[in-house]
Amino acid sequence: MTDATTRIGNVTITALVDTRTKGPCTLLFPGVPAEAWEAHRAHLIDDPPNVPITITSYLVRSSGKTVLVDTGIGAKDRSLARNGRLPEALTEAGVRPDEIDIVLATHMHIDHVGWHTTAVGEAFLPTFPKARHVFHRREWEHWTPTDVAHAPGNEHIVDCVLPLEETAAIELVDGEQALTDELTLLPTPGHTPGHVAVAIASAGEAGVIIGDVCHHPAQMVETGWTPLFDANPLLASGSRAALMQKIEDERLLVAAGHFAHPGFGRLVRVDGRRSWRAL
Repeated sequence: MTDATTRIGNVTITALVDTRTKGPCTLLFPGVPAEAWEAHRAHLIDDPPNVPITITSYLVRSSGKTVLVDTGIGAKDRSLARNGRLPEALTEAGVRPDEIDIVLATHMHIDHVGWHTTAVGEAFLPTFPKARHVFHRREWEHWTPTDVAHAPGNEHIVDCVLPLEETAAIELVDGEQALTDELTLLPTPGHTPGHVAVAIASAGEAGVIIGDVCHHPAQMVETGWTPLFDANPLLASGSRAALMQKIEDERLLVAAGHFAHPGFGRLVRVDGRRSWRAL
């Protein structure tokens, strides 16, 4: 599998595919009628149309640090998607797990923290043993209480997140926290309570890793379209609209982990209408 790398100033970003999946438009976006998707047919697959979803981790090198943004679905035999291959993708990129300095979760959904741990016998140990594991405090406080973590459907919190409390360095952050001199967390709540994007500014260039602010390029235009995964659709739409405006105003390079690999592109105007232009 070929990985892709881009630069923003002195920062390099490599897209690593963990796995791919897809789903019917009307199932994933239940509030959007099928006919509304015709305007975005170029970014759909199959007939009847499906939304293609890539599950991507981004390897970011910044200020002498190696940062991994999100860790994919993991390899714990989840029923909703095939197991991921992030360790193989890292090997192909020439990076060992013990070379990762920071692991950042944009949020704690299953397809973003799956490789935070690896099963070793009966235990779940950090996949990246020397890394500082960064979470937004609001996200941590929402997902880790016993009643939430052990609720049906949240098994990934129990085996991917909670074991880190005793086995890894954890940092909880608030607001627009700097990860390095070039990387800053941007709170973008709504998809989950503590969802964050990652702003990049280096050597006069700028970009953003958007996490799950958008799952599909159509949402960059139709900011009110919310997938069934958004915990708070109204708040998510507000965060999406604000971030898309920022991207357009500041001409930011975008890394979108669920878009077609590698997810790099720009938001442009075509005939006065916003459009996604992949690199």
